[in-house]
Amino acid sequence: MKSETLPVYIIKIILLSFVLIFFVQAPVQASLNREVHTLHHYHFSTPLGLESKVNFWKKVYSEYSTNHAIVHDMDNLNIIYEVVYLGDGPKLSRRARERKLGRTKRKYKKILLQIARSKDPTKLKSEAKRIYDLVKSNFRKASRRMRVQIGQKDRFRQGLERSGMFKDKIDQIFNEAKLPLELSVLPHVESSFQVNAYSSAGAAGIWQFTRGTGRLFMKVGYDVDERRDPILSTVAAAKLLKSNFNALKSWPLAITAYNHGTQGMRRAKKQHGGHIVDIINGYRSRTFGFASKNFYAEFLAALHVVQNREKYFPGVRFDKPQKMSSVVFRDYLHINNVMSHFGMTRAEVSEYNPALRKPVISGQKRIPRGFTFQAPSDKFPQLQALYKSIPGSARYKKQVRSKWYTVRRGDTLSGVASRFRTSVNKLYAYNNLNHRNKIYVGQVLRLPGRGHSARSATRVAKVKRTRRTYSGETVSYRVRRNDNLTKIARRFDTDINELLRLNGINDPDQLFPGQKLKVPQETVVAQAVNKARSMPKIYPPAANKERFTLKVDRTNSVKASAQKAGAPNVEIKFVSNNEPMNKMNENRPAFLPVAFASDATRSSGIGVITVDFDETLSHYADWAKLSVRKILKLNGMRSRSRLDIHAKIKVPFTRTDPDTFAERRQEYHKGIQEDFFNNFKINKLLVRNVSKGETIWEICNDIYSIPFWLLASYNPEKDIHTLSVGEPIVIPMISPVKAG
Repeated sequence: MKSETLPVYIIKIILLSFVLIFFVQAPVQASLNREVHTLHHYHFSTPLGLESKVNFWKKVYSEYSTNHAIVHDMDNLNIIYEVVYLGDGPKLSRRARERKLGRTKRKYKKILLQIARSKDPTKLKSEAKRIYDLVKSNFRKASRRMRVQIGQKDRFRQGLERSGMFKDKIDQIFNEAKLPLELSVLPHVESSFQVNAYSSAGAAGIWQFTRGTGRLFMKVGYDVDERRDPILSTVAAAKLLKSNFNALKSWPLAITAYNHGTQGMRRAKKQHGGHIVDIINGYRSRTFGFASKNFYAEFLAALHVVQNREKYFPGVRFDKPQKMSSVVFRDYLHINNVMSHFGMTRAEVSEYNPALRKPVISGQKRIPRGFTFQAPSDKFPQLQALYKSIPGSARYKKQVRSKWYTVRRGDTLSGVASRFRTSVNKLYAYNNLNHRNKIYVGQVLRLPGRGHSARSATRVAKVKRTRRTYSGETVSYRVRRNDNLTKIARRFDTDINELLRLNGINDPDQLFPGQKLKVPQETVVAQAVNKARSMPKIYPPAANKERFTLKVDRTNSVKASAQKAGAPNVEIKFVSNNEPMNKMNENRPAFLPVAFASDATRSSGIGVITVDFDETLSHYADWAKLSVRKILKLNGMRSRSRLDIHAKIKVPFTRTDPDTFAERRQEYHKGIQEDFFNNFKINKLLVRNVSKGETIWEICNDIYSIPFWLLASYNPEKDIHTLSVGEPIVIPMISPVKAG
């Protein structure tokens, strides 16, 4: 009997054991998979599926310095083809680096394509076999996914040292905001704690706020930019991170939203759920590229290195924080008066008050009322008393008004100086020019302000100018429907009288569609392209594209076939002088002015503006002192309506005049442009065709890292948002003004 029932008994025990194991382990497994998110606490560990990305960025931050370039696969960061050594001591020039890395990338692309064509992988040679084993599959796609990452070990160490100046204050701010203190390592990812950090996309300060996001929490203007202040921007970062978390209920998503934006991450969460790895692997958006996909992994890697800094950077010394005293200015003050009464140098004022922009530091603008002025307590213990010592005659109730002038054909610097009762030397100083620089048509010059209205400068179209007969070549333009001479003159940067003269027209109103007009030939100045492959193949022009001339330096490497290339709308010429390279477009062409459709709209105060780059409805509302809702209603738009470049928007001028609106608008654009050229220079211009499937966003963000407005200014005859496949465009290649 026992011998028959024993197996049944044993089976029951085994089944009971399985049941107990299931019920005991299930909650444990669930607790391991469940991420508990609260505003103040979160365990920042590497989630499954993100290990390769985190490990890659650990190497970037702790193993490879800026003398190393990692050639890797963009999607699979386990695939590192080679780490290229760029040299110690006197480093290779930027161009030499580009050539060396270009050769390396071409080498591996050739191998990958060779493997893709191979029918028998067993016959591959040693290096090809290594790449075959490394990549494993999709070799042709892999040949298009190569990317170069410069190491950051030395910069990370410097960032650790610099962080000592701000760490205590940042921790205090984040504690008060009830945020995880681990978030304080984000500036290592963004800027290496460089106060003056500025990206080609226009992000500034240690937290790398863009203008659009920064102005939600800080003052971002022409005289003051609080993104540059480490403490004020930390307060703003805490507010933004808290807002992101409240919207997304997940710290990995909230941190990624710091790079990609809250709305983008909301869409990603809606499509793929709340797990960061699922979003990284599955979410598809033209703006969710390499930077956004890797941002959380970079944060985790930076956190790991900071928490283990003695392992990676033994003996690192943190800079000591400075104790600062401050005083709130109740008046507008010129920097010279502050320097003389406070006993400071201009450099000290700038160093202690990084939020003050260059126009204030140079004396073109006053330090604004309400600004919190700072200085080290040990050097300036009596800051309040020093401020009170400034006499009333040195205090002002208003800011200096900005005055601008757009250069037109026939202008000279001395002529502009005479017209606006200033000196050539002042124009040099206000516009960072020297005696070797030439002004060019479309350049926007800043005029010395005297604290009064800038009306004479904004109405530049009404100023009488020296007439100069155009002596260059002309091209043929076919009149389009709804064209008039005003539109055509503006398009070709000339005036109506010049068009009348060139075409022998007596009645400017007698134009008809299809009529051919002579217009001044548009010129784009470009530096040499180094290889024949950089020269564009010329495709037949798309409909209604104007003809333009592209001047490039002649080089021995340019093949005869490329030199002869041409098309009805493109003429290639060769020049030997590239002297204009560094100065061209440093002063961005002005936006189109406010227009009035009729006397009736003028009397009603409703103007029409043409949307320019980096503008939003909230900008128009600020500049016109209105609500966004009022502008939306006037234009029949919804809150989520898309605002396209070159679109026409009605703006009511009931609380400000068009000149003041234009002044604020110009300050905004000049601020963007000045910040850019203070930090970047243009090394060369590349001529290339638009490839199939490319978008303007990819060209500017993924491929070349240049702002939209800069690309547009080098292609003035094109609408860069409607480029055709095969269309040649000029790409300004940029590099930091200060290497490092």
